[in-house]
Amino acid sequence: MTVKFTSEREIESRLIAQLVAGESQWIYRPDLTTEASLWENFRKILERNNLAILDGKPLTDNEFRRVQTQLQFSNFFDAAKWLSGENGIAKVEVQREDSSLETIRLNVIHRDHIAGGKTVYEVVNQFGADKKSEMDRNRIFDVTLLINGLPMIHIELKNRQHPYMDGFRQIQKYLKEGQFTGIYSTLQMFVGAHPEFCVTAI
Repeated sequence: MTVKFTSEREIESRLIAQLVAGESQWIYRPDLTTEASLWENFRKILERNNLAILDGKPLTDNEFRRVQTQLQFSNFFDAAKWLSGENGIAKVEVQREDSSLETIRLNVIHRDHIAGGKTVYEVVNQFGADKKSEMDRNRIFDVTLLINGLPMIHIELKNRQHPYMDGFRQIQKYLKEGQFTGIYSTLQMFVGAHPEFCVTAI
């Protein structure tokens, strides 16, 4: 007798459906599958949440590149320290290219706005991570939860054919390969799960 297992893509779909169901604040973004698209999405949220500070003058490409540099952390602990913010607000500093404008500080995540305020909650899946060396392979991440455009929780799913600890081991492999860099360096939690959503979080 052949045992049929639910595909991992179907498990992904079920998890996403559960996250966005009802009056949930989570929004599914199937269009965000590359690092460039994640950065562009973050940029839009950052500018929308700081309209008063920007005063009608959106960030230039060079100014946004400086923001990107500030948000690429060497380890998750440094990201956590930045996220704790000043008085609960994580900010980035931007020296405006227009010499007539002052240096500004933009609010990225406001702890008091979690579960409300201007905070944006999004779900992405099938993110394509390019290999970091010739010895590695390109990777496809399962599900990531974004807060204000920044990856915060990464989930690796396994079907019944595999123990959920395989998801944890996959995360470890990605860490060794240096996959969680760039915009993904802001991650704060990793989750391995199987269909019953028995999980291990690190």
